[in-house]
Amino acid sequence: MYFKIGGIVGAIAILLSNGSAFTGGVGVAIAQDAERYITVGHDKLGNSIALDTETIKGTIYKLYGIYGDGIFETTFDASCKESRLFRNRIAIYGLEGQLLEEDKEKGEIPFVASSSPGKGMKIVCQKIGASGW
Repeated sequence: MYFKIGGIVGAIAILLSNGSAFTGGVGVAIAQDAERYITVGHDKLGNSIALDTETIKGTIYKLYGIYGDGIFETTFDASCKESRLFRNRIAIYGLEGQLLEEDKEKGEIPFVASSSPGKGMKIVCQKIGASGW
């Protein structure tokens, strides 16, 4: 039996299990949500960094990745026509989805097309038809 789960717990399950079967800490199958997340890169340890396609709002999007025993969620805002990228928020969540840390400092970051944020930006900009890619 599969249960549809969302948000943070879904991202934790995806990242910890790579989209398969059950995860120990979460205990819920995520097969039905696998299409929600698109892998846009990997960290230095080879863990996936995923774009959450269901939370895209205009040019604002979220990336998830493993951080210690939980996950990080970074929210970005893209300026598609100018190829500029802004970080809006970073949050770190525990295995059960509880917020552990949050940084709401906003600021521009360099746009690097081959980076995870850059790949996410390209997908978002293509989705809204606001890019030259």
